[in-house]
Amino acid sequence: MLIDLNVSLPDFNSLENFDTVIIGAGAAGITLADKLSSLGKKIALIEGGDQEYTNDSQEIYKANTVGDPYFELDVARLRFFGGSTNHWGGWCRSFDTIDFNRQYLGPEYKWPVVKSDIDQYLSDACNILEIPKSFKDVPLRGGDINEIEYQFSPPVNFNEKYLKNLKNNKNVTVILNSNLIDINGENRRVKFATFSSYTGNKIDISSARYIFAMGGIENSRYLLWFQKKYSNKFFDSNLPVGEYWMEHPYFSIGKAIVDKRKIVKNFYSLSPQAQKELYILNCTFRFDYLHEQGTKALIRDALCVAPNLGKKLLKLANRNLVCGAILRASWEQAPIAENRISLDTQLDKFKIPRSILYWKKNQIDRNTIKKSVDLLNEFLLETDAGRIQYDEWLLNNQEYPVGNELASWHHMGGTRMHSQPKFGVIDSNCKVYGSKNIWIAGSSIFTTGGHTPPTLPIVQFALRLAKHLTS
Repeated sequence: MLIDLNVSLPDFNSLENFDTVIIGAGAAGITLADKLSSLGKKIALIEGGDQEYTNDSQEIYKANTVGDPYFELDVARLRFFGGSTNHWGGWCRSFDTIDFNRQYLGPEYKWPVVKSDIDQYLSDACNILEIPKSFKDVPLRGGDINEIEYQFSPPVNFNEKYLKNLKNNKNVTVILNSNLIDINGENRRVKFATFSSYTGNKIDISSARYIFAMGGIENSRYLLWFQKKYSNKFFDSNLPVGEYWMEHPYFSIGKAIVDKRKIVKNFYSLSPQAQKELYILNCTFRFDYLHEQGTKALIRDALCVAPNLGKKLLKLANRNLVCGAILRASWEQAPIAENRISLDTQLDKFKIPRSILYWKKNQIDRNTIKKSVDLLNEFLLETDAGRIQYDEWLLNNQEYPVGNELASWHHMGGTRMHSQPKFGVIDSNCKVYGSKNIWIAGSSIFTTGGHTPPTLPIVQFALRLAKHLTS
């Protein structure tokens, strides 16, 4: 069933016997609705936007940022059915084992789960994203550098893939243009939630459980608002909601000339042991190879500073054995409490405080990229596989460049998973601490961010939550 709350009020009797209300129809929410309904559960899938982009819905995402330069928050995400899968690039990779074992950096880095807990959902998640199930990582000589593999979704647009089937699914009621504006209940249990359209229609929906799947900023915004409004009525009032927010910094870091016989793939990272020894986090290096003219321009630069090397490279280039490349990096950001979502004094159309994002890169973030690229360069030199020409900002420890390359549009943390409420908002099964019936889904649950795009692990964790709720 599909209901547009802008147009009409549904029969209230049909909205009183749901097993689960899922608020947010992005990758996490749609995955949960599809999986839970296939197991016979009655689902209400609530989306604040429409089937397509609308100004009314997108305007709700306007928010302020404080700290380092960042994208406008109503541009960095989409608010209609399918969420940000309506414009993602299809890059897929799951977490690495080391991503769940960062306790050497401090207790706040410690996940309450291990990689095998989500690995069992990898095959199903890959089927959903329509990608192969294998990710082949190859340790290179010396063991400090790994050649890593990504898979690329078509990309799957969850709107196009699921909306028609969910409309025809007898176990699912999809309600569009339906914005959460309040919750009601007692004794740490939500009895019903209230939703409003842009035209003023309002409905109350009762359910046994509620899953917030509104995204890497909105999950925090709503919990902060309910925390402020109701104190500990629905969940523990002292949880670090909004804190430990993360992104993946993404920048061009230099140019490289590489031996095509030795560097044959696009993506590389440091080994787990190297990350531990250097006391840093994860990083992906990406070689974007240049055409012949670009390669020869790099060789001319080398001739000016190292004539013998330049002559050698020129000979290899003439035999099509070396290639120039732009070297780019996307890396894991440290989870720190100061990077956070908070509530603004400005209100949206529904009188809910807008978000403020406080975000700055810190010293461990700089250490991660600098030490990682230094080790990569050492590997290239020792194996005679290439040379890196660092960009000035990285070579001389200058400010990060300001331009199109700021970050990866990946919003993570804020309602993070942790075994201690001191450091987290949800337990290992995604349930909000102190609540009897609120769960969280999406990348806001990530304890650490890894170095890879979040979509695949988002779907893995959503499948895991569906299994937990039906076990």
